[in-house]
This record gives sequence, structure tokens and C-alpha cells, in this order.
Amino acid sequence: MRSDMLIRRGAVMAFLSVICAAVMLIPSGAHACACCTDTGQRRVATEKLSDYQRGEIARLRFAPAASLFTGAADPQDLKGLRATTSSYDLEVRRTGGDIVFAFSDNGKPAGTLALAWPEQIAVFEVDPRTDTREGGLGPRLYKEWRLTGKLVGTGIFAPSNHDATRITLILQGGGNSCTSAEDFTAWTLVVDGPNAAYSFLGALVPPQ
Repeated sequence: MRSDMLIRRGAVMAFLSVICAAVMLIPSGAHACACCTDTGQRRVATEKLSDYQRGEIARLRFAPAASLFTGAADPQDLKGLRATTSSYDLEVRRTGGDIVFAFSDNGKPAGTLALAWPEQIAVFEVDPRTDTREGGLGPRLYKEWRLTGKLVGTGIFAPSNHDATRITLILQGGGNSCTSAEDFTAWTLVVDGPNAAYSFLGALVPPQ
């Protein structure tokens, strides 16, 4: 009787050893593979702005400077604002209803651009095919989150106000298939409408 028990115990232990060996063969990063990427991966979508996305946007920290994109033009040549310079100090405030960009020129308030929180967000994620490394968790994606809404402008931006004018905040960065505030390093603010056509550029600092 004792011999049969030892045989059965030995069989069980052998079975458990096989199971443990199989588990050891699973890559340690398997649990992270929800965030893994694939060569050639691409995602372009417009979806409902989720509580998670809104929370990550609220975590963003904007560097205290913004540049008006002028290209070959002068600031005063751009439509929709009364600009005399391309360099501004910036403060960004997020409220329950708006994301407000407050611009200052040499310490004096210049004006604000307010983007109402939209119901949708445009998501762009693509493998730029510049990472030639093989293995690991996959290539680094280039990413954008885009928020578009009706514009409310004050100060030098008052000429932009129009029912058809829209303002778009573009968050730019990169990472894997799981996106957080830490992924974004730069932003672009685009104003476009019958009375306006201009954009601002700036940087993001790591969230706390």
C-alpha cells in the first residue's frame, strides 16, 4: 500500500515538474504584450473621448513658451490674430469645460485661446519603419492625439472668432501600444476658419 502511494506521489511530482518547465518557457514580458507593437503597425481612428484619455491629458505639463509658426511670412501677415512677435510665454489651464491657452508678450497678457472639451478624439499611431532593431517588444510608434472643437479667442485672437472656426490641439510623441501622458513630448495648436489660419508650437515636460 505504501509502495502504491509512493508511485502515485512520484507521478504527481513528475507531472508538476512538466507544468513548471512549461511555465518557465513563457517569456517574462508576456504580460506586457498587450502593449507590444508589430512592424508596420498602423492605427487611425476617431473615437469617443474616454475618461482615461481625458485624465491623461489633464496630467500633461506644458512648457512655459510657445512659438507662432510663421514660415516665410511675418507675424503680422497671418490671418486671424494681431501678432507682432512669434515668441510668447504660455500658461495652460484646464477646467471642467475648456482647455485655455493664455499667451503673454514680455510679461503683458496678449490673449487666450479656449478649446472646449470635445466628445471625440482622433488617434493616430504608426510604425515609421525607422527602427531596424529586431526582437524585444516591437518598434516604437509615432503617436498623435487630436482634440478639435469650437474656438473662443480673446485679446489678439479676437478676430478669429466665428461660428465656423475650429481649434485643434495635437499632442505628439511616441511609445508602445499603451498610451499615457508620458508618451507625449510636443504639441501643436492649429486655428482654422473663415477668419483665421495660424498655428502655435510648443513642448511638453514630463508629467509629475
